[in-house]
Amino acid sequence: MPRHILVPPEQWRHLLRALLRECSYLPDPIARKYMHDHVMLRYRDYADKHREYLDKCRKYTEKYHRPPSFPPPKALSILRQARLRRAAKQTLSLLVRANEGYPRPLERVLLLSYGRIGRRRHRLLEALLDSEEVPSNTDAVAEAVKKPRIWDDGWKPPRILVELLKAQNHAAIVAQSNVRNQVKTFEPKIPAENSWGRPVPLCRRRNIRRKWYTAALNSALPPIPEDELKLLQGLVSGTHSWAPVRRRKAPAQPAPSQTSSLDARFLAEGPKKGLTFRNFTDGRPHKITRRLMERLWDRIHCLIPRFTMNPARKKPTFEFPLPRYRREAALSVDEQKVPDLFGGLDEQGRKPKTEPKEVQPNYGVILGDGGKRMDRSWCLKPISWHFRILKFQ
Repeated sequence: MPRHILVPPEQWRHLLRALLRECSYLPDPIARKYMHDHVMLRYRDYADKHREYLDKCRKYTEKYHRPPSFPPPKALSILRQARLRRAAKQTLSLLVRANEGYPRPLERVLLLSYGRIGRRRHRLLEALLDSEEVPSNTDAVAEAVKKPRIWDDGWKPPRILVELLKAQNHAAIVAQSNVRNQVKTFEPKIPAENSWGRPVPLCRRRNIRRKWYTAALNSALPPIPEDELKLLQGLVSGTHSWAPVRRRKAPAQPAPSQTSSLDARFLAEGPKKGLTFRNFTDGRPHKITRRLMERLWDRIHCLIPRFTMNPARKKPTFEFPLPRYRREAALSVDEQKVPDLFGGLDEQGRKPKTEPKEVQPNYGVILGDGGKRMDRSWCLKPISWHFRILKFQ
C-alpha cells in the first residue's frame, strides 16, 4: 500500500456497501434510483484517478527498484481523503435517519432527488438554459454573434430565467418553504454614479451583473422531466400504488454470556446511563406510512413548476401548483346565524359611530361629621378641620 493512503480500501468498500444498502430502503422510487446513481458516481470519479496513480507507482518501482518519491495528485491527497471519508459518513447518517422516519432528513433526501437542492438542480438548470440559447438557423447564428459578451453593456439575462424568477416571486409557497433564497429584482440594477459622483466604470458594471446572475441561478427552481412529474403527481393524488420497502432482518446476535457486574468496562467507564431524550433533540422517528409520505410529496410537488411554451408568442410560462394539504382560509356558517354575527354593523361591516358622552368634571365628594354628603362647591373652598373624611370618585 502506498504511503499516501490514509483510508484503507476495506473501509471504503464497507462504506459503499452500507450506502447502497440504505439507498435500496428509501421509501421514494425516484430517490432510490437517484441516490444509488449519486453514490456510484462519486466513487467512480475517484476510482479512475486512484487506479491511474497506482499504475504510475508500479511502473516507477519496476523501473528504478525503489518506492516513488513524487507526491500524489491533489484529488488523492491525505487531506482530500479525510474530507471524502467524512462526507461519506455524513451521507450514510442522512440515509439511515431518513429510513428511520426522521422528517427533516427524509425531506432533504427528497429535495436532493427531485433537484430542488444539490447537484441535480444545477444539471436541470443547465439543460433549461441550453434549450433556449441554441440557434435554429443561419440568421439566428448571425444575431447571436452580434450580441454583446456576457456581463458587458447591452447584455440581457436569458428570458426563460427571468420568467422563472417572476413565477417564483408570485408563488407564495416558494417563499414560505425557505428552500432557496429568492432575488428581489429581475435584472441587475446599476447606479448612474458611484459614491464619488463619477460614472460607474466598466469593471464595476460587469461585477454587478455577474453577482446578480449568480444569485439568480442560486435561487432558480427548474422543472423536472415529464415522466418523473407524472409519477410524483400519482403519488400525491394516490392513484399510483405505493408500499414501504421491507427491510431485511438483521442476523440474530448470540446471547450475552453471564459475566460479573464488576467487569473491566464497568470499572473503567462506570455504570451505564439509562434512557434519555438525547436521540430526540433534533426530532423523533416516525413510522413511514402513506399519509406521511403524501404530505412530504406534496411539499416537493409545490416547488416544481409546470413549464409550457406558447408557440404564438414564443414566450415560456411557468406555474407553481398550490398545496393539496393546506388550511382553509374560510369557514362555513349557517345562514340563520349570519345576522347574529353581523348584528349592529353597517353595510361596510363597520360599527356605527355614536356621539361621545358629555364628561362632567369630578371634583370629589366631601362627607361631614354625620356622613351627610356636602355640595361639590365645597371642594373649591377652603376646607375646615371639622371635615374628617375626603372621598374622591
